[in-house]
Amino acid sequence: MSEFEEVCYTREGAIEKAIEMEKESFDIYRRAYEMVEEKRARELVKELALEELEHKYTLEKAFLEEEIALHEAGVEEGPSMELTMLLQIKPLDEDATSQDVMIYAIHEEKRSVDFYGKMAQACVGAPMEAMFRRLQQDEGKHLASLEELYESIYMPEM
Repeated sequence: MSEFEEVCYTREGAIEKAIEMEKESFDIYRRAYEMVEEKRARELVKELALEELEHKYTLEKAFLEEEIALHEAGVEEGPSMELTMLLQIKPLDEDATSQDVMIYAIHEEKRSVDFYGKMAQACVGAPMEAMFRRLQQDEGKHLASLEELYESIYMPEM
């Protein structure tokens, strides 16, 4: 994606950029939580919003600490189903359906995975690489969870 610069930021710059990404993700999930009616989708976007807040808090603490301690990612998720290739994103407005919100969230997680992957690649060998790889892994888990739920709700015949 061309929206991400191919540069390794300073430690502080990298943390600021990551905080900005987590804040945007939280805002999207907060809005989604208010809009989604399907119970499982509502619970998932709530869980994801809380995880984005946790990431943001950890990143903010990193300004004052030498080490950046992100939680362990836990169970590995399977690869993305690449639903962003199949599902067209559209802006969320008052007419958005629960399905629209789920599609938007899937695209948002894909954007986060790509962002952290590019940041890690640009920082190969630098101290920030490990943090970006971990965040990419966490966001990949979020993407897989959203895709699995989307498939179970809106593509059950597949």
